[in-house]
Amino acid sequence: MQEQPNILVVDDEQGIRITLAGILEDEGYNVVAAEDGYKGVEAAEKTKFKFAFIDMKMPGIDGIETFKRIRKASPDTIIFFMTAFIAEDLLKEAVKLKTQAILYKPLDIDLVLKVIKKDLTETNILIVDDDYSVRETLKGVLEDKGYMVDCVEDGLTAIEMTRKMHYDIMFIDIVMPGIDGFQTLSEIKKISPRTNVIIMTGYDIDHLVERATSLGAYRCIPKPIDDMDKLLQLLQAIKEDTIRSDILVVDDEFSSRETLKGVLEDNGYKVSTAEDGYTAIEMAGDTHFGMALIDVIMPGIDGFQTLNEIKKIDPEVNVIMMTGYDVEHFVEKAISLGAFAHLSKPIDMVELLQLTFSAMKE
Repeated sequence: MQEQPNILVVDDEQGIRITLAGILEDEGYNVVAAEDGYKGVEAAEKTKFKFAFIDMKMPGIDGIETFKRIRKASPDTIIFFMTAFIAEDLLKEAVKLKTQAILYKPLDIDLVLKVIKKDLTETNILIVDDDYSVRETLKGVLEDKGYMVDCVEDGLTAIEMTRKMHYDIMFIDIVMPGIDGFQTLSEIKKISPRTNVIIMTGYDIDHLVERATSLGAYRCIPKPIDDMDKLLQLLQAIKEDTIRSDILVVDDEFSSRETLKGVLEDNGYKVSTAEDGYTAIEMAGDTHFGMALIDVIMPGIDGFQTLNEIKKIDPEVNVIMMTGYDVEHFVEKAISLGAFAHLSKPIDMVELLQLTFSAMKE
């Protein structure tokens, strides 16, 4: 049984600090509570924490500075900010620091527990290799880092498992009995295009890279895997690429499109734009977007039709609808069509960034 992770709670408000720490302890987590940033940093220098919850406004050093010092002491700690209110400039800085999320006070405890459990299990990995020692060694290293790992010894079993569940990352050996790694990669990509596949080989890697890449591999790595730190950095890069996946802004108003694009790009997101629904649907067929912002009133087909068609193409995209009109009627219809959230125009940029945090973490 895997040991429960250590969690750090840093907040100068005693009531919040004690309440949150108590709830997390009741869930079985090991919790350390600190009343200011200095004590939080001191705790992080002595203990390895899987998660840290940091209040943004505190006496002494604020949450931003506390974040920087804890990240320096413990680069692997997953950090959440907590706040009752926030200025737009602080929110932008928080995003640039790549905090995991911002949680608003009063805290939704169910959400807190959900994000912890999600981050403990969010990256599912499958190792496909007929060599038992390679499979088990790699599995042990990855599980020690909190990843959920399955192992199989051949490509046919890997394909069968991919039909049953989604794997975020897959390690596939080239030379295996039955079907080889290239055939396995090709079939996996047909079933699950978003799975990031890392090809492993003990042979001439330069010769294999071009073919592996053409079949959709994320990277080729040589065997034996001697540098585990480098491998873990690669996994972190994949995770960050997934979090920072593309956003599509669909609005016939040029100024609205460009304003939204600018704000989101300033906060580290990759943004594409479309001026009508037809263009947006075509783009969604070519690219997976983590999120789409769609205006309701547009020429050609409206935002609701656009939402409906995009969700048919890519059910996993989180769509935020925008309108300056009858909000009450609009919200009901947007939700019925599968929208993630809604925004009223003119757009509150702080609300936009908060919703984007949530949508891109789903």
